[in-house]
Amino acid sequence: MAVGNVEVHTSSDGGHPPEFWAERIVARLMTVAETAPQPIRDQALAFRDQMKEVVLTGLKQAIESDRAYRRD
Repeated sequence: MAVGNVEVHTSSDGGHPPEFWAERIVARLMTVAETAPQPIRDQALAFRDQMKEVVLTGLKQAIESDRAYRRD
């Protein structure tokens, strides 16, 4: 059995912000080849930016939901 690449990201100030995780998630979901024709590349990059906003919104909602229902 093989395990894929493992990346470690650390923070000394309480954790990474949702923007960091949105970027990492979208990077895992989609890549845009440097060799893609420019019009296609531009469209793909615009779509990736939209994906990041959707993921970021979901992450922020999940954080707020966790805070609303957390029982300490």
